[in-house]
Amino acid sequence: MLKKLFFCLAAISIAFFGLTGLMQANQPQIAVLLYHHLIPEADNTAFSDNGLVMSVELFARQMEYLYKNQYHTVTSSELRSFLYEKKALPPKSVMITFDDGYMSNYTFAYPILKQYGFKAVLFAITGSVQTKDQEYHPDQLDMISWMQVAAGSDIFEFASHTHALHTPVNGKTGLVSVTPDEAQADLILSQKRINNRKLFAYPLGQYNTRVVDMLRNNGVDMAFTINKGYVNQNSNPLLLNRVTVYASCDIKTFESVVTCKYKYR
Repeated sequence: MLKKLFFCLAAISIAFFGLTGLMQANQPQIAVLLYHHLIPEADNTAFSDNGLVMSVELFARQMEYLYKNQYHTVTSSELRSFLYEKKALPPKSVMITFDDGYMSNYTFAYPILKQYGFKAVLFAITGSVQTKDQEYHPDQLDMISWMQVAAGSDIFEFASHTHALHTPVNGKTGLVSVTPDEAQADLILSQKRINNRKLFAYPLGQYNTRVVDMLRNNGVDMAFTINKGYVNQNSNPLLLNRVTVYASCDIKTFESVVTCKYKYR
């Protein structure tokens, strides 16, 4: 009798967890793409070994792929409704984000995005945003200016990547190293500069419970990590996954990412 009961319970468990896994597999999800610095192929002599520095030409091909395949670029408002109100996103949705706030995001990415009518979020280190436009230096990481922030606001939504707590010391960013009061003061200053309280991206993807709680208490309702994977309606809004798009990402791989079919190890 006990043996039969054991097998019945086992069968029920397998059926339940199998159904749960199937439901999770079929759950709506979206890839949140993460880019950094862009540079024309012909100019890239200083960053050829840096996987986070993508050629303008490859970025253009990826955006062309999205356009030709009728992808919709999700805004933060749409993602918020997806997460908090369980509202459906348009078919073939993807979100585009940039970290740090490089001038190349405005100089090179902006016109390509504008060409296709795409939207994106740029997480800027507000303390590094320049007070005047900079000259182009292919061997340097030039930062965006406040004038370019204003000019790019029809395409980019600008948000905080801290004000001055991005740089790591002994492998840890200032955000996770300073006192809670210092972290909060930095966040508030950055939010005021960028005029956006609701979005945040963790520098180098580093966070801890204290930081997450501090963001929540200061009005942030969506925060982005660099944890691999996709976003679904069960995702923690303050620990959202992103897909870092590396310079080696060919179109076939890019297709598997935006269709949420790429398998992470």
